[in-house]
Amino acid sequence: MAPTLELLPLADGVGIRLIGEVDIATAPQLREALQGFRTSDVALDLSELTFMDSSGLGVLLSLAGSRNGNGPVVLLNPSAGIERLFGIVELDQHPHIEIRHSRRAA
Repeated sequence: MAPTLELLPLADGVGIRLIGEVDIATAPQLREALQGFRTSDVALDLSELTFMDSSGLGVLLSLAGSRNGNGPVVLLNPSAGIERLFGIVELDQHPHIEIRHSRRAA
């Protein structure tokens, strides 16, 4: 079965909830959805993201690198597996990425 990625707007309109997997097949879909957030606030709810490979990391890093002083890319509530990946690549050390946890998704 091919990987799937569902993208839903967050209730406050400043981000996207990712459901499913981000890999080489679905990364272009995410990249396209994030185009409108290059110069505005952006939060990504990752609580229902089950898998991400280097293609997905590349999309996040590209977005973070394009911020030009427009605030960080906020990654909300990453699942345990995704948080483990972020720890391995030290994504939390990136100056334009914030990882936040809350009891309730945005």
